Amino acid sequence: MSQQNVQGFVFYGDSADQTKTVVKAIRTGLIIGAILTAIVGGLILAWPGITLAIVAVVFGIFILVRGIVRLAAGVFGPGLSAGGRTLSIILGILLIAAAIFVLRNLEAGLAVLGLLIGLSWIIDGIAMLVESAKGPARGFSTVAGIISVIAGVVVLFIPVSGVAVLTWLAGVVFLVLAVLQIVGAIVVGRKRA
Repeated sequence: MSQQNVQGFVFYGDSADQTKTVVKAIRTGLIIGAILTAIVGGLILAWPGITLAIVAVVFGIFILVRGIVRLAAGVFGPGLSAGGRTLSIILGILLIAAAIFVLRNLEAGLAVLGLLIGLSWIIDGIAMLVESAKGPARGFSTVAGIISVIAGVVVLFIPVSGVAVLTWLAGVVFLVLAVLQIVGAIVVGRKRA
């Protein structure tokens, strides 16, 4: 086997020119992605209050759309039993009412979102603890389950602050991802010696 320079990534193409074109396209995509990611991360960190309001509005719209879909499924859905149709209509009306409540009171919407996050982390943590008794990675699963339960309880007690912290962490993660994308753009296609 002859010694030759090996590309860091496998590219499709038969010629060096095609490989250079692919590398250039990937670099461009990574740089554009890094810029967009850095902008989003910066905006989240610069205006956390506005970001939280946007999160609450998106959450409210999500609930509203789910309610409309449920209501429509209950009214127009083929093949539903009378009980299924009634349940779907009631759930749809409740979701629409919840969405109106969230959209009229964004802080309450953030509190509800925080409570849902907290509950899901607690449930997931308990599931990890139960499942960890059977798995080969018991130690990791046990620690992850305990951390999940503790984080869920903390978020339950301070739901709005919990969502604020998660939003801030998201901003930091976006900035880290932007840096990693820039590094990726620099090293992509470099030849190994």
